[in-house]
This record gives sequence, C-alpha cells and structure tokens, in this order.
Amino acid sequence: MAKILLVDLPAADRDLLAAKKYDVEARSAAAAADGSLEIPAGCEIVFWLAGGPGAEDRPAVPAAVREAFDARLREGLRVVCFVAAAGADRIADLVGPVEGLRVEESVRGDAVVFNPRALFHVPFERYKPYIPKVFRLLGETLGDGVWEKAGAEESPVEVLAKTLDGTPAAMSVPRGRGGLLFLPSFGAKTVEVVEYILKDRLGLGAEAAAEPATDWLDAEDYVFPELKTLVARREEEKKRFEMVMADYDRQLRDLKAGGQEEFHRLLKGEGAVLRKAVIHAFRYLGWGRVVDVDEYWKNTIRNKEEDAWLLEAGDAPVEAAIRKGELVLVLVRGGKNWAADDECALLQKFKGRRMQEFDNTRMKAVLVGNYFSAVPAKERQNPFSAAQIEEAQKDGNGLLTTWELFRAVKAEKENRISKDALREQVRLKTGLIVFDI
Repeated sequence: MAKILLVDLPAADRDLLAAKKYDVEARSAAAAADGSLEIPAGCEIVFWLAGGPGAEDRPAVPAAVREAFDARLREGLRVVCFVAAAGADRIADLVGPVEGLRVEESVRGDAVVFNPRALFHVPFERYKPYIPKVFRLLGETLGDGVWEKAGAEESPVEVLAKTLDGTPAAMSVPRGRGGLLFLPSFGAKTVEVVEYILKDRLGLGAEAAAEPATDWLDAEDYVFPELKTLVARREEEKKRFEMVMADYDRQLRDLKAGGQEEFHRLLKGEGAVLRKAVIHAFRYLGWGRVVDVDEYWKNTIRNKEEDAWLLEAGDAPVEAAIRKGELVLVLVRGGKNWAADDECALLQKFKGRRMQEFDNTRMKAVLVGNYFSAVPAKERQNPFSAAQIEEAQKDGNGLLTTWELFRAVKAEKENRISKDALREQVRLKTGLIVFDI
C-alpha cells in the first residue's frame, strides 16, 4: 500500500486512515519554513488542506524545499490540494508556480458544474452538499462542453469542475511523471474523499511513463481497426458506467433527504427535533389529524404539557374533535438512560386534566420515548420498568419506544402491515406497545 502524507489535515483524519491500515503520516506546512517538511521515502500521494488554519501566518518556504517538492512531483509524486482559502501565492510557495493559478472566492458549492466524463465525477456528486466554499482557480472561462486547456507541460490540464460562468474550480495539472490535483475542500467529509481516491486509485494527473513495449507488434501501426473500435467502446462504457453510478448517488441522496432522514430522527433526535419527528411519523401512519399542541396553543398563555393529539376525524374542527371524539395524547421524551418514573407518571396526570377540561373520557395517553439514544437502536434494551408498564396498563395508557415506531413505519413501507392496522394497535394496546408485525 502506498505511503501517504497528510499536510495540515486534522489529526483525527490521520487516525481514521491509520485505523483502516493505511500507511499514513501527518505533517504541518509550517514545518516547511525551516526545511523539516520531508516527504517520506516511498511516498506516492500527498493530501494537503491548502489554506487551512494558520496558513496566512506560515513563514516563507525556502527555495530548496520547494525545489525538492517539485523534483518529487516530476518523479511521480501526486499531490492533492484541497483549496480551503484564497491565496495562490501560499500554494505556489510549497508546490511551485502553477501557470495561470489565481485562487479567488466564488459561488457556493452547490452551484458548481461538474465534468460528467471525469473519473472524479462520482465523489463530486456524492459529497457536493458538504463543499463550504468554491474558488475560481484560473482567470479565464471555458465554453460549454470544454473540459481541457493547454498547460505548461506536454499533457493538457483537465478541468474537473467549473463555476456557472465557466471558470475552472477543480483541475488536474500534470507535472513530469506526477501531477497536482486541485479540489475544493469538502469540510468534514474531506477525509472520505481522500479515502475514495485511495480506494479507487483515481488518476491524479499524468500517469507515470510506461516502459517501452517489448513487442513492436503492439504498436498502433500493426493494430487492426476492429481492436481499436473495441477499445474505444470499452472506454465509452466505462464513462457511461461512472455517469450512471453518479446518477444513482444523486437519487439516493435525494431520497434520504426527502424522507428517510426524517424517520431517522426518531432514533437520533432529541428535544424539538425528536418531537417533530414523532409528529411526522404519526401523520405518515394516516391519522385523520395529528395536532402539534405547541402550534395549536402558540397564542395561548398556558402550560401545553403534552406534545400532540391524535384524532381520527380529519374533517371536524379540532375543538369539536377533542371534546366529542376519541383522543390519544402523545408525550415525547428521550435520553441516554432508562425512562424515569416521573415521566411515566405524567401520562395519567395530563390525561386526567384533559378529561376534565374537554369533558371527554374517551382518551388514552401514550409516552413515545427515544431512550438509550447513544446506543444503536437495534441493540437497545426496553427502557421501561415492569412497574411502569404495569401502571400504564392499569390506567389504559401506552409506552412506545421510537425504535418500535420506526419498525412500524418500515414494516408498512415493506407492505408487511397496513397503516390502518398500526393505528388500531396504537388505539387498543396498553402498557408496553409492541406491534404485531
């Protein structure tokens, strides 16, 4: 496995890669000022957070260090610069001058156009939402469909991403047998992009020069056109596959953001986030109306106490439904430990108050709890004690974990149970509610 050098990336990133058995070392760019930024022998890839914390105060880098860096590049070293701040002089200070490079702040990350044919298209699309800031890397703009430009070296500069006006925002610059890859910083996800590059060994510039073919018959002059055609088709299929995978990544991301993440908050959320997630889940299960009590009484000076009301009648006014129909009061609680006795006692206390206030005895109270929240949901213990369950059963109330509620939603989406059946179990079951799925 190639030896990897991280420059100015967090120590946690180094530890994460080391834990995955990568041969990785870390340095600070500031060490280059006194000549102590040495590239380890055998190092093939350097990942550098260019413009990271403290970059502006870094002393000038001696020419000898810069020349040594450049020599390693020309021998085959690959350097990935995650550009986190402006200042091309600070970048050139270490890797040497790059023709036309000028790092200027640009549009937000999600307004970048990616090169659909580049190998790096897949991670760009996957981690695009995490790009905090994008920089224009050159002073010129490129037309639609133009993703290459002439460079100082023999091989052209490949543009991987452009701003909306066509200015390069990510690019691969060849240098000898090695090369420089300029990418935006991906914030906390930068280390995942690093790992993506290491796993897939994406091209980071010009590949090392191949040894001359030992058989002169391999030369192009002796290759029939059908073989050339097949090779070209293979390359087209490879690019098409990358584009298809990028499209799947987009769909997966959109699907998670549009639905699944809201239900995941049942298992990870707390406070107002958890309350909204529980209300969202009950609305999904098809109650005629799920009333957010905070919203309903937001202009009323009073203790709102419970968090939601579940009403079967969706067409009747709320005020009429809570006085004449069946009503389920929902309390939402959570924590990293067991359910407390005083939390469970609130069920009957609040229900008694509402029975008197609404003059309606057709009520049930359910505590929905995200307890042991630091533990993976599938591994959590039942947070309710035998006494709490017995008391709830005696009072006709229910105790429901958010994990069980999540399981119910998942089962309905898998067509293993209907929403009607789940609502019926919430209405009828007392004590600890475990769905018959």
